[in-house]
Amino acid sequence: MPRCINCKQPLLDFAAAWLPEYRVDLPPKSLEEFCRYYCCETGTPDLSGSRYPLVKSGPDGCFHHLSLQRGFLDGKIYLRLAAPYTSYLRHPWDIAMCTHKALSNGYYSRLMTVPEKARVACPWVVVDNDKAALSAGLERLGEWYRQHREELENSYQKQQGWIDKQDRAYRTARRFVDGRLEVLAGDQPAVMALYREVDRLAEEYDDAKKRGTVRYGEPLSFFTDWCSGKLPQPFAGWEEELAAVMMTGKKRVTDDPLYAHSFAMTGMLYFIHDAEKDLCPEVLTKKLWQEG
Repeated sequence: MPRCINCKQPLLDFAAAWLPEYRVDLPPKSLEEFCRYYCCETGTPDLSGSRYPLVKSGPDGCFHHLSLQRGFLDGKIYLRLAAPYTSYLRHPWDIAMCTHKALSNGYYSRLMTVPEKARVACPWVVVDNDKAALSAGLERLGEWYRQHREELENSYQKQQGWIDKQDRAYRTARRFVDGRLEVLAGDQPAVMALYREVDRLAEEYDDAKKRGTVRYGEPLSFFTDWCSGKLPQPFAGWEEELAAVMMTGKKRVTDDPLYAHSFAMTGMLYFIHDAEKDLCPEVLTKKLWQEG
């Protein structure tokens, strides 16, 4: 069977021309083998291909995501835009909490399942395996996006409403961290000190679980709770400030100081790492870890 023509650059050009408000959010080359993206939910298991995550900024610190997918089957190229979702995490790759040793949660700050009334389904555009057909197919895909742009925006808004209703801590923590990004940009040594300390705390946490002094899943027994009160400055001060924000105002998240610190710590570790990827995307790779 013939191979699919090289579609990467035409797809990137399509995104720039038809979806200029989005950016293609691919991981750095050193992380590609750990962050591969494949087509999914095709109903045709033999279809092989790749997908390019797209992201744009939404209101109140959230982000709107979309996936540009390219598949290949029986000598035909398959194209579609899929999986629109809202999240307070910008980057869908290498999701972690400042450490390789603690579990990551790819669904943090987004819906596990988008309700039916907010789903937007793009049909596959199927074209021949040549450059002219690919170009025509991308034009059709662009027209689909133009016609359904408002529907996509409505989906994003509905999802954000449900996310905020589910847990207001996401928005509160993201906006708090975003307001302090200049510290991350201007003090890389402080950021690396944070990463090393969280990594050390992860080892302690694992040891505590093995000894039975921490039972994972019980209230206030998660890794982020173990980190509370133990971060280096300026992040220890951030935790106190954010925990106070969680307990104030009409839209406060909780009245319990312990849970306020738990929500603050969880959001900080995810969102600091997410924001840091814009400045140093390989911050968790072994080489940088040893050199930093």
